[in-house]
Amino acid sequence: MKALLQLVLASLTAGSVLSRGGRHGHAIGKDDFVHVNELRLYDSKGLHYLTGMNYWACMNLAAGPSAGGNYSRLVTELDQMAAKGINHLRIMAASESATTPQPFRMNPPLLQAPGQYNADVFEGLDICLAEMSKRGMRATMTLGNEWQWSGGFAQFVSWATNNTLIPYPESWNLTAPPQREISGTGWGNYTKQGVDAAPYSKFTSFANLLYNNTQAEAWYKDHIKTVMNRRNTVTGRLYTEDPTIMTWQLANEPQASDELGNTGPYNIFLKPNPDDLLFPWVERTSTYIRSMAPKQLISVGLESKQGEYYFKRVHNFSTVDYATTHCWVQNWGVYDMYNSSEANLKKAQDFATDFMRNSSRWATDIGKPVFLEEFGMARDNWENKDKEYPYLSSASTSHKNAYFETIIGTVMDEFRNGGAYIGTSPWAYGGIYRPETQHVNEFGMVWAGDPPHESPGWYDLYDTDEAMNIVAAQQETIAQWIKVHGNSTGC
Repeated sequence: MKALLQLVLASLTAGSVLSRGGRHGHAIGKDDFVHVNELRLYDSKGLHYLTGMNYWACMNLAAGPSAGGNYSRLVTELDQMAAKGINHLRIMAASESATTPQPFRMNPPLLQAPGQYNADVFEGLDICLAEMSKRGMRATMTLGNEWQWSGGFAQFVSWATNNTLIPYPESWNLTAPPQREISGTGWGNYTKQGVDAAPYSKFTSFANLLYNNTQAEAWYKDHIKTVMNRRNTVTGRLYTEDPTIMTWQLANEPQASDELGNTGPYNIFLKPNPDDLLFPWVERTSTYIRSMAPKQLISVGLESKQGEYYFKRVHNFSTVDYATTHCWVQNWGVYDMYNSSEANLKKAQDFATDFMRNSSRWATDIGKPVFLEEFGMARDNWENKDKEYPYLSSASTSHKNAYFETIIGTVMDEFRNGGAYIGTSPWAYGGIYRPETQHVNEFGMVWAGDPPHESPGWYDLYDTDEAMNIVAAQQETIAQWIKVHGNSTGC
């Protein structure tokens, strides 16, 4: 790992025109922290619009070869994103080890056991932030996870209850049938091997025991403190003094603790429960983070699919700086990736437009900006329906392109017309990865844009996808708008 750190330090000193901030950006100044003013973000130059991307595996890609890293791929993909005007990455700053090997979890993990860290992966996080900073990219640092693909809440609960077996839902396994002729290339499938095939409701009920398990929460907070108090081995900066870290995020998609009143798919219309344990957990955790990071922002990571009541209750704490939304039309039963009809696409577009406008209004009501930090759509996979793998990259992207134009366009309209939205962040950058050429590393990982509990290639954004041009056009459009309107909030 020492040789890799020396290489990174050399690149920081030398740099290229692109690595010094990409097509539009510049290296982030040492005191240039982003701040919130009413419904907008600002940096030292004025209005700050987030042209983001989910790049959750950054710390693992940046880790040394002995930890399964791939530095060459990392810098290639960061340069690709910088060239498209990406100025924000949402990355994992947490992953927890299973007591037995699990093919559907990030490996190797950052946290091997409570208080025990993988030094190579931690240094990978340092490298990731250093490389982002010189390209003008800021970070959302996600400190936990509701879901199984990084370990997350359920692993803390398991540790705190004598390694209780986690009731996993069906999860992807690259080693499951069907396999290709060359070993280690997949395809894989959802598997019951090593899991209970539990319904997601059973899994989330177990994971959310974190909200009222004193030991599990203590270990989770210990991890938060360890990450936030770290000094970057590349730049020498304390994480809490590094403006590259725009936001500390409590977790990826924390769920309501109350299952009562579920009246729709994936809890989209959860009836209000004022005593839900999610609310005090958000207040406790965000207050804890604020005590250590007064210069940086805090977000929760809520999907906001739970509706207006939950959106407002979760985000209306003084220690939460802005709201978040995620929009998943296929996962929530709105869109069918095997249906090529215009009616199917329009249903998804209408749902997304309504969700963006409604959530912008909810955010305005509580006086907070809102960031669309996850959304995606599959390729035209009706083309793959009878092929060896449903998620081949050879499928076209007509629906995906139209959907991206709609949802990103709606967010831009909200921003320009005085609404609460401050940017978008698609899920997720696969860059040079392709399922057709995948090969697992020694840890069983391929680092697709899709996390290891889901089928690789499902929601990936590849470097040659038209959707990346749509993202880039967003950056160009908003930059021109800001140039004309100056630091006006549009309100």
